Amino acid sequence: MQIVFEATWEATLSDKQKQAFILQYETKKSVHEEFTATPILLKRKRNGGLVATVFLQNNRNELLSIREAIVCVVNEHSDVVAEETFSLSLDIPPFAATPWSFIFLPTYVHSIEEPSDGWKVIIK
Repeated sequence: MQIVFEATWEATLSDKQKQAFILQYETKKSVHEEFTATPILLKRKRNGGLVATVFLQNNRNELLSIREAIVCVVNEHSDVVAEETFSLSLDIPPFAATPWSFIFLPTYVHSIEEPSDGWKVIIK
């Protein structure tokens, strides 16, 4: 599986930053479901918002187009920490992974707990 950067990420990330994503992806366990969101980093913003950065993996043999998604961050106890609907224009080629950050506004964050290592993202 290859890493494909969305055009904005491709234009703004340095080669060093891109390489860091590629190396991090290589450490992730391969998942064989059709579509997965593999956690990279969860960070609380000063304003109370949350940023969830994940690898969006298309494990199918056709292009995956994501235009609107309900995204949930779930903690290690399966409690919903944040949930928001995002409008996207994202196309992920077959058998490719794209790093992506979902930025949750404070009003969509349901927990003040600090994120732990057991979090995951569910995309509906």
